[in-house]
Amino acid sequence: MGKQFEIGADKKTVLFLAIFVTLLVSITIVLRLYTEFLWFESLNLDSVFIAMLYYKFILFIVFFIVAFALFSLNHYALQKASYEFGKPYKLPFLASLSIALIVALFFSRLWLQYVYFMNSVDFNLKDPIFGFDVSFYAFKLPFIQTILSFFLVLLLLAILISAAYYTFIFGHVKSFDELKDQFPLTGYIHISLLLAGVFIYIASYFYFARFNLLVSPHGAVMGAGYTDVHIRLPAMELITVLSLLFAVVVVYLGYKRNIDKTPILFIILAVAIILSIVAVPAVVQKLQVEPNELVKEEEYIRYGIDFTRFAYGLDIKKMYYSAEDNLSVDTIGRNRGTMDNVRIWDHRPLLNVYRQMQQIRTYYSINDVDVDRYYVDGKYTQVMITPRELSTDLLSPRAKTWLNEHLIFTHGYGVVASPVNSITKEGLPDLIIEDIPPKGKIAVERPEIYYGELTTNYVIVKTLQKEFDYPLGEGNVLTTYNGSGGVKLDSYFKKLIFSIKFGDVKFLLSDYITTESSLMYHRNILDRVSTIAPFLVYDRDPYIAVIDGKLYWIIDSYTTLDKFPYSARYPAFNYIRNPVKVFVDTYNGTTEFYVVKEEPVIKVLMKAFPNLFISSDKMSNEKRAHIRYPVDLFGIQAQIYATFHMDNAKTFYNREDVWEIPQEILEDTRVEMEPYYVILTLPENNESEFLLMFPFTPKGRDNIIAWMAARSDNEYGELRLYEFPKGQLIYGPMQIEARIDQDPEISQLFTLWGQVGSKVIRGNLLVIPIENSILYIEPVYLRAENAQIPELIGVIVVYKDVLVMRPTLDEALIAVFGKEVKPERIVEEESMQDLVELSVELYNRALEEAKVGNWSEFGEAIKRLGEVLSKLNKTVVS
Repeated sequence: MGKQFEIGADKKTVLFLAIFVTLLVSITIVLRLYTEFLWFESLNLDSVFIAMLYYKFILFIVFFIVAFALFSLNHYALQKASYEFGKPYKLPFLASLSIALIVALFFSRLWLQYVYFMNSVDFNLKDPIFGFDVSFYAFKLPFIQTILSFFLVLLLLAILISAAYYTFIFGHVKSFDELKDQFPLTGYIHISLLLAGVFIYIASYFYFARFNLLVSPHGAVMGAGYTDVHIRLPAMELITVLSLLFAVVVVYLGYKRNIDKTPILFIILAVAIILSIVAVPAVVQKLQVEPNELVKEEEYIRYGIDFTRFAYGLDIKKMYYSAEDNLSVDTIGRNRGTMDNVRIWDHRPLLNVYRQMQQIRTYYSINDVDVDRYYVDGKYTQVMITPRELSTDLLSPRAKTWLNEHLIFTHGYGVVASPVNSITKEGLPDLIIEDIPPKGKIAVERPEIYYGELTTNYVIVKTLQKEFDYPLGEGNVLTTYNGSGGVKLDSYFKKLIFSIKFGDVKFLLSDYITTESSLMYHRNILDRVSTIAPFLVYDRDPYIAVIDGKLYWIIDSYTTLDKFPYSARYPAFNYIRNPVKVFVDTYNGTTEFYVVKEEPVIKVLMKAFPNLFISSDKMSNEKRAHIRYPVDLFGIQAQIYATFHMDNAKTFYNREDVWEIPQEILEDTRVEMEPYYVILTLPENNESEFLLMFPFTPKGRDNIIAWMAARSDNEYGELRLYEFPKGQLIYGPMQIEARIDQDPEISQLFTLWGQVGSKVIRGNLLVIPIENSILYIEPVYLRAENAQIPELIGVIVVYKDVLVMRPTLDEALIAVFGKEVKPERIVEEESMQDLVELSVELYNRALEEAKVGNWSEFGEAIKRLGEVLSKLNKTVVS
């Protein structure tokens, strides 16, 4: 009696704990969902949250019902078999329910596949093997294969549960023959149905695995090759039919109580799979295809070239670039828009300059420098720009109080900007937006940055405690937030749930928080947009822009696929587009997803979430003026195109014309060149425009063979390739770097500066196309050993066989193209008086050049002074 009471008490305790844990988990989930709903609602995007929740819930319910139904049938069959045996043993109903819940929760995480499946749109492009629209592979096949995986998991779990149950019931049986006699018919049929399910799964797997051949790496390109199409594909169809046949046979064997014959079927099937899908294709590939690979694979290579170009958006206009080498002073004059926007400020050393000059206080952080363009003094100007964010991590330890971190230090302030090629006499950038409050040539009317790259903590605004706005002299200017950002804390209940969410009771205890207060969270812009639209991939480098006096973050977002047929794989995907530009207001946190280019994946998402995306027609001209072609996408396209630019299948097969990403010297290290923004006038156009460009070199060689450009202004997104004449040598970046290293004057200066404790920093080498000619420009910076601020000390310009370094770009251009040069007095038969006067003149010139930092001219003057003094010495001696 006491034992029974103890067992009953134990059961009640377990039940109580189960109910308690369930309630705790349920409350946590509900709180999380509700707080996220409030956040979406504050952005007027509650319909997006509800849509995502709907898709997840529907998928969960469907998976749960199917899983629970199958486990219930399995449970029924086990119960019936045990009753027939005369030894009934009840399985706990909660076990089936719990397992079904866990499986459904796990698979409902793949809700995005369901979204694609239900909202599929056509690509209007058919695969060359099965004739299906590519949308089948992109949107339907992944979800179908997930369903197959779902049924496999259910099947394996049912088999494991059944095996454990039957072992428990019939564990006392001593021999297999005795088991066969005692085992009930229901049990035989049950096991045969489970085994038939295994065969049906194998049949389904191989049927749909046929389509995976179009993204397999077996052939000469990604996708099905000759052996796949002619051997593996028929073999998979054979295995499918054979598996279905065996499924029928195993059910028959179960009905006849001959289930012990089933292993023979599995052995036959395994042998058939090994022979038809592994061994025979390997033999055919080795003996028939490889000796004639080009002939056999040529058709499939063409498929690979065409589909890869489509998948990566490589619809490129190819053009001829004559490389005439006909630049002159007049040519440079006609292209002042380009020359005035050559980026002599590299973003890496400039970041240190900005930090030293404009970080102002220790709690401000300048995290990154980006490139954009503005009209400055009426001129189209390429600009380097960076935000001044506030990071509470940089507060002193004593200042890291809850009040400071969440109510007072709430926002950064302003931006810093300078033209890409403008310098002061001290070799520093010429700032066009600077200081706090911001002043300069571009008006910033709303400089506060509540949302940024470093804003990881929550803040509460519109409280009784005024916020720190910006420092002024020895004091601080305080402010109260006046925007629409954040979730209203207008009830005690909201304070309570957010107190639980953030694990912070001060929401309830603080007297500063009123019903007018608002809570800002998800303030990190990448976290913010990823929470709103987790189905997009976001660029790693958001950039800030001043638009109508306000600050906006602009984030490029991408759509990607990993099952695009016959497309080469970039590590995680084989299809990519950049259809959406996201604008995030730094003050209010409003987030706008503008569709700048429609393509099938974004069309699917627009169907699924119609209230999220905004047509580019509704984008203001001011916003449109600041979108740019993304570096990340351009870099991926360049790497793919370096191989897939070849049109001819034979040339592609032999890799006869593979290109490479060129390398350059950055500081003292050889690195891969990055794409860079320029303002150029394209050869066939009359207006300067903002471009992203990149040169190519042939594989294994350093000379340039072509350059590619992506347009950001007119015809946004258009790609162009300019190819140089075959057989003509056009110096590549590393060849120019080698010429710089070999120049005695420059190398001597570099050595001299290094010996006096300064570090020479070589910036990006820029290849600048101008009117069918090529100009090479590389900035050089000097940083003192104990200083953090690098100074622009010179600009190297290379054109044809001329290489010079001067303090400024204009001076270097004058030196290259031969504008006025200060004449030296030439004396045919120098008198002592002439030599003395010339030596004084050269000495004075050397002093002048040293004052302005023109070290190459200083060296030349000293050299000439030495020659003159030598002559003077000879004159005195004679």
